[in-house]
Amino acid sequence: MANNVSVAEDSNQSRSGSLAGTENNFKKAITELLVLFLLNEREMYINEITAELFRRSEEQFQIVFPYAVIYRMVRFGYISETRKQKAPDGRLRQYYGITAEGAAYLQELLEFYNRFSGGVEKILASRPASPAES
Repeated sequence: MANNVSVAEDSNQSRSGSLAGTENNFKKAITELLVLFLLNEREMYINEITAELFRRSEEQFQIVFPYAVIYRMVRFGYISETRKQKAPDGRLRQYYGITAEGAAYLQELLEFYNRFSGGVEKILASRPASPAES
């Protein structure tokens, strides 16, 4: 699990020029997409969201401060509190669901991500020109 990179909302490692900072900023940028993607499937409580992201990423994606992410998305109107219910561990949990605004934002994020990652893949797959060819 040495390659596991945690996503922190506020981190001193977020500066450019370091691998830790680059990974942190990149993963912070797609956290909203992933949370919305999960909540588009079904309502979840915060610890369930983080556990599901960790599981589906094969233990490569972990949100360190999930409450900051969730509360920010509630403020923006992308998700909302839906119900309180006892979780499998017996605790009372606050569940969250995606809103219509969140579903629209998710579609925009998915389109952007697919365009962006497709472009990156094309660049990385291309053969660089040698100095003699330029």
